[in-house]
Amino acid sequence: MNYLGLLFPMMVLNFAIAVGIVRYRRRQIDHVRRLRARQLEEFEAYKKEVAGELHDHFGQVKMQFAKLLRSRGEEVDPGLASAIVDLEGEFSSINEVLYPAGVETGDVGMLLHRLASLHPAIVHYHGPQSLTTTSQRALHIFRIIQETVSNAVRHSAPKRLDLDLTTDPRTGAWRIACTYDTTEPPAGPSGSGRSGGSGGRGQTILASRLSILRARRTVDRSSADARSSVDAGNSMVPRSSTVPRTTETFIIPADT
Repeated sequence: MNYLGLLFPMMVLNFAIAVGIVRYRRRQIDHVRRLRARQLEEFEAYKKEVAGELHDHFGQVKMQFAKLLRSRGEEVDPGLASAIVDLEGEFSSINEVLYPAGVETGDVGMLLHRLASLHPAIVHYHGPQSLTTTSQRALHIFRIIQETVSNAVRHSAPKRLDLDLTTDPRTGAWRIACTYDTTEPPAGPSGSGRSGGSGGRGQTILASRLSILRARRTVDRSSADARSSVDAGNSMVPRSSTVPRTTETFIIPADT
């Protein structure tokens, strides 16, 4: 029997099977990506509903309280009025975390600028004030950076955190870099910080959002020289120290 005559058909058959397996795997990956996107959309819709209910309930309580005071002919104590204003500010901050206002516009530049304003003494945004995409992509991008900034502020206590948003003129891809001084690695697949690692819920959701956007995350750790002075008798002697710095970079492909 001529086995060589069967070699070519077998090679073709194996190649066809391999192509079929690759295509099936790609369909599976796309299906999982769409399923994750749907789950996150429902989760965001729920948070938006909670934020709306919280805002409406606080407004109703404040209105009823004002009506009660007017019916009694009483004036609001200045200290109480100040406490109400502070409480209203706290509710606004909670609502901003639950569902950022204006996300429907898809303006990522505006959303990142507002995110930085929540930590005015630490976070500094550098980039266009307005850079738009679809509302869903904008929400995913905002949540990714929100999680990154939150982890950095909570666990590394940086003195300064810089957010840089740039666009590649050739490919149209967006690059968002989050740079901060740190004493421990960031959480997530590329780090082992205390904020949950790759198994933490926040990092799992972040990974899902990156997959939906087909984006990449890289983590770079370096050191920067920080100069200070120490008192040596009657003179100040300069001293150099090394400050660990972490840069988490997200490359987000152009919307296709």
